Order: sequence, then structure tokens, then C-alpha cells
Amino acid sequence: MSKKNDWVRYLLFSGIILFVGLLLISYAVRAQSYASSEPYRELDERIKLFFDEIIANSTSTDAFDSILTTGSVGGLTDTSISEMKTKLDDVKTRFGGFKDYEKIDAKPIGKDLVIIRYLLKCESYPVVWTFTFYRRPSSSSLAQWQTIGLRFDTNLDILILK
Repeated sequence: MSKKNDWVRYLLFSGIILFVGLLLISYAVRAQSYASSEPYRELDERIKLFFDEIIANSTSTDAFDSILTTGSVGGLTDTSISEMKTKLDDVKTRFGGFKDYEKIDAKPIGKDLVIIRYLLKCESYPVVWTFTFYRRPSSSSLAQWQTIGLRFDTNLDILILK
């Protein structure tokens, strides 16, 4: 009888340990995916709106207006934006229409600077886009993120180097 009770206790204890272990693993996986996807969700939404507009109409100024919020600074002048639009038209001519896009990565640098890269898929060749966002240290809201850098490149070697 004692061996039977020991066996029942062993099975009960093993079941509890297994349940707690699975619960902890599940929590860790959910916490990790939440932590990696949530901080820049609003920035990703702004980028997606940008690409949706670019795919629909590559010459539209609305796409650049949607990503360049009021107060955007850095090297983003009206002249550089105009040049970027011209180069984007050249890319479309060389590689075909814009078909889709995909997030490559997001690299935070401290807590107030983030670089997010996307791949814009053309008919025959991909284009790497790099978005740089900065949040003033006094701001705590995601709505305060400013676009301070925007560029694209057809040199795919930059994906290997970073």
C-alpha cells in the first residue's frame, strides 16, 4: 500500500511540476513576443501607411507627408524629399512596379532613437528602406516620435553589414 501511495504522490508531483514548467515557458514566450513587437507598433503602422500609399501611387506626396510628421528634422529638406521622389520613380522604371513590403528589423539605440528597416519588393528587385525615428527625452508618448532620417537603397550588401 505504501508503494502505491508513493507512486500516486510521484505522479501528482510530476504533473504539477510539468504544468508549472509549461506555464512558465508559455508566459516567457508571450512576454518576449509582446516586448519585441509592442514598442514600435505605432511606428510600424505609420510605415505601413507610407508603403501602402507608395504602392498605390509612387508619385504621391501624401506618402511622404504621412511618414514625415510635423517637426521632422535632420537631413529631410524639401529638396532632399523631391530628389528622393525622383529616384523612387527611377527605381520603379528600372525594377518594375512596387508589389509588397516586409519588415526586416528594428534596432533601438537607447530608448529615444530607433532605426527600422523594411524591404520594398518591386517586380524584379527589392529595395531596402531605412527609417530613423527620434523621441525627445521629455516625451513619453509614441506619438512624439519624429522622423529624422529616411532613405532607400538598392545595394543589398547593407543588409549583410548591419
